[in-house]
Amino acid sequence: MKAKILILTPVYNDWENLNKLLLKINKIFQNEVKTKFELIVVNDHSSKNYNFKKFKMRMVKKVTILNLFKNEGSQRAIGIGIKYINKNYKNNFKTIIIDSDGQDNPKIISKMLELSMKSPKYSLVIDRGQRKEPLWFKFFYEFYCILIQFFCAKKIRFGNYSLLISKHLKKISLQQELWSAFPPTVLKTINNLIHLTLDRDKRYSGESKMNFFGLIIHALKVFSALRYSVLIFSTIYLILFYFLFYESKNLIFFSLMLGLLIFNIINFLISFNNKKNFLNAFDKIKIKTF
Repeated sequence: MKAKILILTPVYNDWENLNKLLLKINKIFQNEVKTKFELIVVNDHSSKNYNFKKFKMRMVKKVTILNLFKNEGSQRAIGIGIKYINKNYKNNFKTIIIDSDGQDNPKIISKMLELSMKSPKYSLVIDRGQRKEPLWFKFFYEFYCILIQFFCAKKIRFGNYSLLISKHLKKISLQQELWSAFPPTVLKTINNLIHLTLDRDKRYSGESKMNFFGLIIHALKVFSALRYSVLIFSTIYLILFYFLFYESKNLIFFSLMLGLLIFNIINFLISFNNKKNFLNAFDKIKIKTF
C-alpha cells in the first residue's frame, strides 16, 4: 500500500507567502511526484484571516487547519502539528515539514520522496547551506552552532525542513523536548537520518520575525532540549578548569563555575516548564477540515 504524504507547515499571518509556497508544491506534485497530498496548517494565532473554503489546488486531497488559541511560536506550532498527526494517522504515512515563508525551497521535495522510497527506514533532514539573513544573524548563528558543538558534541545544521517516516514521527511526538525545539529533538531521538544540503532562499515577502532576542531564546530552548549532554560536558569543563586554576583560585575559575552552574539551572527550569505545558498543549486548539 502506498504511503500517504502529509505536508505540515506553521503559519503566523504569512498567508500570502503560504499561498505562493503551496502553488509551487502543487506544481511539483502534479508534474514530478504525480500523487496527491494532505495539507496540515498550524495557524499560530494569526491576527489575519485566510479563507480556505476558496482554497482549491488539484493535488491537495485534504486541508486541516489547527487554530491555536495563543501565539506559541513556530517550534511549538510544529510540535502541536506532530502530536495531531500521531493521534489521527496510522502507520503508513510520510510527513514533510516545511516553513511557510518561502525560505525552504520546495524544489527538493521530489528528491526527498525518492530517497525515502529507496531508504524506507530513514528520515531526511535538510542542512542549511548559504543563508540570505543579515550579517549579524549569520554571525550569531555560527556562534550558536559552535556552542552546540562545545557543550553537546553535536552538529545541528538543519532547521524544520525535513521528511519524517511514520515510525520516527510517532517516536518524536512522545518527547517533551519537542515543546522546546524541533531540530534537537530529532537529533537526540532518531539515528537513521539522511542529510541533504540546500541553500536558504529569501522570504517571498515581508520581514522575518526573528530578532536578536528571539535568537537567544531559541538557543536556550535548544540547550534545554539537550540538557543532559550540556550537564555532562559542563561537569567535564569544570573539572578541567579546577585543575587549570587550582593554585591561583582566581576570579576566572569562580566566574566560569558560576556561569556554568546558572546555565545548567536555566536549562532544567526551561525543561520543567516545557513538560508541564507539553502535556496540555493539544487541548487548546480548534480544528477545521476542508
